[in-house]
Amino acid sequence: MKKIAFVSTNDITPWAGSEELWSQTAIRMASQDFVIAVNIKGWNTPSKKIQEFEEANCIVVQRLDYNSNFIYKLAFKTFKHELFFKWLDKFKPDLVVISQGCNYEDKGWMKACLKRKVPYAVIVNAAGDNYWPSDDLAAKTSEVYQNAETCFFVSQRNLELTVTQLATELPNAKVVRNPYKVSYDIAPSWPQDQDVLKLACVGRLDPHCKGQDILFKVLRSEKWRNRPIEVTILGNGYQKNTLRRLKDLWSLDNVKFGGFIDNVEAIWANHHALVLPSRIEGLPLAIVEAMLCGRLCIVTDVAGNTELIKDNINGFVAIAPKEECLDEAMERAWQKRELWYEMGKEAYVSVRKIIPRDPINEFVSEIKLLLE
Repeated sequence: MKKIAFVSTNDITPWAGSEELWSQTAIRMASQDFVIAVNIKGWNTPSKKIQEFEEANCIVVQRLDYNSNFIYKLAFKTFKHELFFKWLDKFKPDLVVISQGCNYEDKGWMKACLKRKVPYAVIVNAAGDNYWPSDDLAAKTSEVYQNAETCFFVSQRNLELTVTQLATELPNAKVVRNPYKVSYDIAPSWPQDQDVLKLACVGRLDPHCKGQDILFKVLRSEKWRNRPIEVTILGNGYQKNTLRRLKDLWSLDNVKFGGFIDNVEAIWANHHALVLPSRIEGLPLAIVEAMLCGRLCIVTDVAGNTELIKDNINGFVAIAPKEECLDEAMERAWQKRELWYEMGKEAYVSVRKIIPRDPINEFVSEIKLLLE
């Protein structure tokens, strides 16, 4: 049987949307006569996903956090990351699939595979133009990307940005789609409450990437304070308490926090639209899920957002992740609020022309091609 190693380079949070593509693929392939091993960072409070891996008979390796222990950190630097990579020699995979949160997050896994002549593929879940690699990093990343079997990007814009930043063509690159957490055939009714427009801001509580602070700045103005509009912040993250304090500091009575809600369909049963003021993205699951549920989206023009959202047709696009730009897009949305239901119907149809019914099945097929 073929042996596949899935490596997640994520070391920011125990679980995020960027983990869904590789993890669901690993579990799916474990049921198809492949030997699957997953290598993830170990956390003090591990993700519930670990149990799913074990139930699927995946081999699970939780690597130590080299920043958490001085002795381990010293050893990590001394041996130039080889403590991580010796595992490859033991497992001897036929293919390694390396999932990165952002396009330069890899800490040497691709080079380790190249050194061992082990075929590898890489998934890039996000990219941003607010960070450009140094000449040295760009040269090293170009080499390992070009030697990958395939570089999978979750949006065309992320692919194009990475090519620009590396100044290197990637003929081995493909665009793939992330899985989502709603039924493909769902047809939710429009929220009954018409007196207050309810927006949901769904995503990790991480202003650096998700830009919740930009949204808060917009909502500070008297214009928005005096309108019948309510914004619910949904998700978890390390900036949860900071964002709550910022809400209180600015007395944002039209903002509330709803925590993390696993039942995504329930979110859209009670909200009219998504607002996502992101600075850095791939192709957000929040947008895909909102559109599948027939809801319009108000987004910033970053990454793959405009691959799904067409301004004034199935949503509204702010030209940049800045306060004045988001305010302009939200104002246009407000002025056309009587059209939100119809725009949501357009979103419902248009997203299904791009997002497949079973993205995992399609990605499994891509991985199998690399094993032939």
